[in-house]
Parts: sequence; C-alpha cells; structure tokens
Amino acid sequence: MGRKKKEKIEYDWSQYQKNIFSWLENEHGHLVVEASAGSGKSSTLVKCLDYISPEKSVLMVAFNTDIVKELKKKTKDFENVDVRTLHSLGLTMLKKNFPTKTFIPEPFKYDSYIRSNIKLLTSINTYSLSGRTYFRYLDNIKKYVDFGRFYLCQTQKDLDFIEERYGIETLADEKEVAIKVMGWGKTELDYVDYTDMIWMPHTLFLKPIGLLYDFIMVDECQDMNKAERELIFKCFKMGTRLISVGDSQQALYSFAGADSDSFEILKSMPNTQCLPLSISYRCPKNVVEFAQKLVPSIEYNDKNTNEGVIKYDVSLSDVEDGDMILCRNNAPLVQIYNEFLKLGKKAFIRGKDIGANLKTIVKSVKHDRINADCKEDGLFVRLYDDLFVTRNKIMERSGIDSKTAMTSPIIDNKLDMIKALEILSEGLVTTDELINKIDEIFPKKDKKDGIALSTIHKAKGLEANNVYIACRSLMPSKSAKKDWEIKQEHNLMYVAYTRSKNILGFIDEKDFKDFDVTNTLSQAKLDRIEAQVNKVLGKTTKIIINENTAKIIIENAKKLSSKEPAKRSISITTGRTVNSFSDIFKNKKQIRTKRL
Repeated sequence: MGRKKKEKIEYDWSQYQKNIFSWLENEHGHLVVEASAGSGKSSTLVKCLDYISPEKSVLMVAFNTDIVKELKKKTKDFENVDVRTLHSLGLTMLKKNFPTKTFIPEPFKYDSYIRSNIKLLTSINTYSLSGRTYFRYLDNIKKYVDFGRFYLCQTQKDLDFIEERYGIETLADEKEVAIKVMGWGKTELDYVDYTDMIWMPHTLFLKPIGLLYDFIMVDECQDMNKAERELIFKCFKMGTRLISVGDSQQALYSFAGADSDSFEILKSMPNTQCLPLSISYRCPKNVVEFAQKLVPSIEYNDKNTNEGVIKYDVSLSDVEDGDMILCRNNAPLVQIYNEFLKLGKKAFIRGKDIGANLKTIVKSVKHDRINADCKEDGLFVRLYDDLFVTRNKIMERSGIDSKTAMTSPIIDNKLDMIKALEILSEGLVTTDELINKIDEIFPKKDKKDGIALSTIHKAKGLEANNVYIACRSLMPSKSAKKDWEIKQEHNLMYVAYTRSKNILGFIDEKDFKDFDVTNTLSQAKLDRIEAQVNKVLGKTTKIIINENTAKIIIENAKKLSSKEPAKRSISITTGRTVNSFSDIFKNKKQIRTKRL
C-alpha cells in the first residue's frame, strides 16, 4: 500500500491545526476535535493524512454522500484511505457476513409490514379505532421501531425511554407490537431500510470482515446516534486510533434519533485528548462577534479583510439571486416563496422530504376537498380537528391549560405543517391540485439558481455570501421544555448565524406575526377556527380545566346560581371538560361536565 505523488496546496495553518498535526506525530490514543462553524474541518482532516504512515489503513466517515464525494476527490491520491458514509459501512458489513443475500434498499420495508400484518401483531381490536386514531396508532408503532433501532432497544422497557424522550402519545400496545416488528425485521435480510444498515450489525452480532482500521476519522460526530457510534467501535482492532471531529454547539438532530450525549461520550473514552479548532474562515469579524453571544469560543480570522455586515428589518425585495433565507419553521418559507413569485424573483425551497411529509399529511386525511375556510368538511376541518384533539389530550394528561398545551413540540409541528398547507392551498379546490403544487415547489433535486429557502436543519453544512433569517422571534421555540430541547434551540440559532460569508440579515417580521401561536391575534384566530370546526363536525366546544381554574369557575357559578337558582346547575371536576366559559359567565346556560 503506498501513496501517489501529488501537487499539494499548502495553507497558512493556524496554531490550532498545528496542534492537531503535532498530536498525530507525537501522541497516542484518541482525539476529539471541537471544531467551530466554518473552521476548515475537511481541509484539516485531509492534511492529517500526511502525518499517517501509508502502511496504516484509514477510514474516513462522513454523514452524507455529497461530503463523501468531496472527500474522495481530496483523498484520491491516498491509496490507504477508505471514505464512506455510516450507512455504506454498515451495508458493507452485512454483505461481507451474508454474501448470498441481496440487501435491496427498501425505505418502506417496515411501513408495509406493519400495515399488512397489524391484525396478527396487535392484541387489540383495530376496528374499534377511528380512521385518524388508527393511522396515529400505526405511526406510533413505526416511531418506536425507528427510535428503538437507533438506541439499540431490545425490550418494551427499553422503549419507555423513547416514549418519554420523544413525547409519543401511546394509545395501546404499540411498544409490544414494535418489539415484534423489530424481531421480524432482523430476519428479513433481502430488503433493508437505511436504519437497518446501522442497526443489523449489532442485533445480528456481525463480524467486521475486512473492515478493521488503524485510524478512523469521524466528521460531525456530535450527530451520531447510539447505533452509529457502536458501528464505528466494531471497526476497532488492537491499537486503533479514533479522531472525532465535531461541534457540540451544532448538534441539531436529537429530535430525529441522534444521541445528544454522543460528543461527551467520545470525549470520555479512555486515553482521549480534546483539542479546539476555533477560527472560523467562513464568517467575517462582525458575524463572528454576533455569534459569540451564543458561543464565546468561536474566533474570527484576523487575516480576513472583509469585516461583514449585520442588517435588521430587511425587506424581501432586497434579497437577491444567490442569497439564502433560513427559518426555523416551514410555513414562513412557503409564504416567502409565494412573495418572491409576486416580485418576479426566482426561488426554491430545499428539502424534498419536507414536500414528502406534506403530501403524506394530505393523503392521510382521505378527503378530496380542501375547504380552507373550514365552513364545510374537508382537508382543513380534519387537520384542525386532529390538532385540537391532540391538544386536549395533552391538557388532560399533563393537567395544563390550553395556552401551555399549544406550545408543546407536537402541536408546534402540526401547526407549522397546517399553516404551510394553508399557504400552498390558496386558490385551489381539490387535494389532488394541492399535491401537484407541492411537487412543483419541493422538487426532487435542489435547484442551483435563484434564492435558496431552507429550514435551519437543512442548511447544516451550507453557506452563502448573504444569509437572511426569517422569523427570528420563533427562536428559541417556546415548545422547548426538556433540557435537550432547549439545548437544540440554542444550537439552531448558532448554526443559522454562522452560515454567512458577508451579510447576516434579519427579515422584517411585520408580515409574519401569525406564525407565533403565543400571539394574542393568532390565539383568537385559532379559537374561531375551533368553533367553526366543531360546528361542521357537530361537536361541542370543550375546555379542559385545572384545579385552580375549577375553583374560580365554581365560585362565579355559585354567585350566578344564587340569583336564579331555578335556571342554574353546575358540576365541575378537574381533568374533565366543560362547555365554553361564556356558558357560565355570559349566556347562563346549564353546564354539564363529561370526560373526553
């Protein structure tokens, strides 16, 4: 095994980078590099190869195929280097252990199996579930199957952690069914989804045939889940040295199964040293100083002559071709896309999976009419009804009021998708028309020309000369309650602010107030929608009350009853529902309580 001669591009390496190279030459054990945004991770990793003997085997792991392609170009002259995604690594291990199997990628492997075999898997009568409840039941099972594999769960008790962490509203025996489905999944080897590729090597106790390395380099290590991390450890042999590069301040994917403790776990490995890589070569001085309010450790490159600009209250008309607009949520991006159409500006929304999710939501309703005004049954009546039913269950389960329940992550996500669909539905009549429009706006491949619109999650690893933030007030999200959720919101802001190479701007929010559910006007609008939805569906408006609210209602109701006892009757129980407060205080109608 050798190394081809090549023309080298030599950089003016920082002292941070020189310390990393020195560690490779003079130290032993493992290394964790805390790399700030735009600090030249890829260039540093490739340079590290010059300090590794060509007789040593090296595995470089990246998180997506685009980064792998770039790294392969940069390392093509190093014959001892194997560059892969984690999924490619896992799939290769499967093929080496089962050479006669096909392992055909099938993303809907588990969805299809669950739907086709649910009657055999479950212990409940699924015919007793309404259509919407039935689909939620199936969705819960799939969530347990996916998260269960990420976290290498083996028992129902293991899945209790998943239920609590991700706020899954378990309806019946979903965890029991999920364990059965995972048991089936590891025996069905002809077809695999992407999670199988990183999960099966563990659950099947596979050997890393031909996949043992002297050095392993992992990029974006903060976003690894438990199965991915353990997959890396499988490739260790005696004396293997691990170089993990990442940034705990840029961990964004805990909501999707990433282990938020991954970075700290790697740092705590025996014989491990931690070194910083703090200078941002992407962001100019003013942008770095703005980001330092969140992460003080990031530093600017004092050799960059462009100091950058921070702008506020930017008009959409000032955004130009090649610029990037980022937002925490999806719905504002759709509104901005429509505004650019009116302005005659080219734009595209990154994220084909966002479009796929929107189409799935539309199809799951199983109604061909949109009826966005909610005056007749249709897509939005059913979507809002599902929203309010979910809110009521959260209120009942947690003993909280409506306003607090509306800030839960589940509600926040549902409302974001509903608002995005409302904007997309403008001028449309049928759900088929809506699905066609989604396909137009969310193309299967990202376009290259025009203004790029992206959620912050999708912008990870991207950059642009001028980056604008839409709906800054949505960050941090008021739905973030748990420690890991709050940390993720902090990280989202940091990632958003460090994409710019020149201008970091903030879009004027005067036209986006409706996207903040805590806004008084937004709440009033939702109240009107709920009343209209209940009228169409023939439901009674319900309010879940907590103990303190119940005491106030009872005292006021007693005062009213003492004046007209013949017309008054009230019975209040906490954790149950009553008709609207106006029935007690204004309309003076008879009130009865009943469970949801």
